[in-house]
Amino acid sequence: MNQLSDKELIKNSTLFHAYFCHLIATSQADSAEELCEISWQLVEEIKRRKISEFQVEECIKNAEFDPQDQLMVSIYIYPALEALNNEIAQS
Repeated sequence: MNQLSDKELIKNSTLFHAYFCHLIATSQADSAEELCEISWQLVEEIKRRKISEFQVEECIKNAEFDPQDQLMVSIYIYPALEALNNEIAQS
């Protein structure tokens, strides 16, 4: 995972966790054990790099997501993302 920048790591981790939550919510997480292992590895890499929660939130707020990804992130990870994007669009 060292080849990813911090921003890429944060964005990929956020997307992974959003879709993982979606799979759980819709009872589609057939290989939950493997997905938990990936989740743990992502979280550990963020910790290893000493990326703060503030840095994660700022990165998510400033990241550009595809519409489907943005929906998943705003539903499962960062509800304020949708409101923030609506404010930006109206200004």
